[in-house]
Amino acid sequence: MSPRPALLEQIGSDVVQFQDASAQFDATVGKVLALGRADLGCLAQLHFGGPTPLDAVAREADVARLELAGYVQREAAGGGQRLVLTAHAREWIDTLWGPLQADGHQLMAALPEEHLRIIAGFLKAARAIQDRHAARVARLLQEPGTSRAARQRGGLSPAALRRVQLYADAHLAEPIRVGELAQRSGLSVFHFTRAFRQSTGMTPHAWVQQRRVERARDLLSNSSLPLGDIALAVGFSSQSHFTTVFRRLTGLTPAVIRRDQR
Repeated sequence: MSPRPALLEQIGSDVVQFQDASAQFDATVGKVLALGRADLGCLAQLHFGGPTPLDAVAREADVARLELAGYVQREAAGGGQRLVLTAHAREWIDTLWGPLQADGHQLMAALPEEHLRIIAGFLKAARAIQDRHAARVARLLQEPGTSRAARQRGGLSPAALRRVQLYADAHLAEPIRVGELAQRSGLSVFHFTRAFRQSTGMTPHAWVQQRRVERARDLLSNSSLPLGDIALAVGFSSQSHFTTVFRRLTGLTPAVIRRDQR
């Protein structure tokens, strides 16, 4: 694989893993504060946006729950009401998110302004793409129920399948357990295995083996690595095991593929 596709693939994998780590961080924060994801969003809105009109923040039931927890309070503003964070909430925000924010600022401070402008421009363009496709996906909710049901029946969602693929491709040199793939999909191992087979027609194990062989074929064609090194690079414990699986899936041995490339 040439450097650019490999780099793009790595970036895609890193983005997915960053998103997963962010979601896990927020989930843990939610457990600490005994709040749900929507509640955390409300706190973030008030933290970054300041006092906000009550009807622009959350549903009445959500506000009441946050009030009972001591995280928000109402105050009069221009004939109406607005919501503000309490000192108690700000203390928790500083404790939970403060160190993360400080480390992020330190990381960005080390970059030249030119690099920051590139990052800012990229994120702006990426956000526009994300918003456009979020609207496209939201329109699926307007389709007749039978149409959505046909798309959802049995298999993984395209997003879940992509997360599994990115994770597997980034870890081909390592043992990959079904539980790790299931975690990427958000399903139990049992339900993931059934849904994965419905989507791909293969078991997770067989699919991973196929991905390993596909990566090996690329290395055979585009590198001079010895066969034993290629076997290890794509996750096989030995060259003999690599050869056995490769021949079963392609009908040829790695040595024949390499010879034909010359």
